[in-house]
Amino acid sequence: MNKPAASSDRDKLLDQAALYLKTMQQLHQGLARQLAPILDEQYNIDFRLYFILKHIEGGAVHPGAISKAIHLPNSVITRHLDQLVERGLLERSLDAEDSRKIKLTLTKDGQRVVRESNRTICGIVGTRLERLAPARRDAFLSAFSALSTDSE
Repeated sequence: MNKPAASSDRDKLLDQAALYLKTMQQLHQGLARQLAPILDEQYNIDFRLYFILKHIEGGAVHPGAISKAIHLPNSVITRHLDQLVERGLLERSLDAEDSRKIKLTLTKDGQRVVRESNRTICGIVGTRLERLAPARRDAFLSAFSALSTDSE
């Protein structure tokens, strides 16, 4: 017996969603395997520390803002911030506008690590994107951007 068209379309969408999730996981794992040793050897950081540094560079200068942005508990963020301070990439100080808050500032070495590690990561991701013809790459990035927004 044939399925109604609506049911068939829904089943296809569910299959596509499963493929999307599987592919995203494979992409994430592949990039992590490729980048982890490079980030460690060249910059003495991992992906978590890289993303924290990027958030600080982007203006998230309080631990609570970073915790909220990357959805990790304050205690976990504090441990990661401790590592960044120990490595000389980050400084903590009292916020001049609100002395109850700690302000985070990248050191000169921290700024260098963010800049250089970002260049390295973008280069590796760019190499993967080059697998697509320019028009297909533009369409992919446009679709991927549309999927990344929370609005429906």
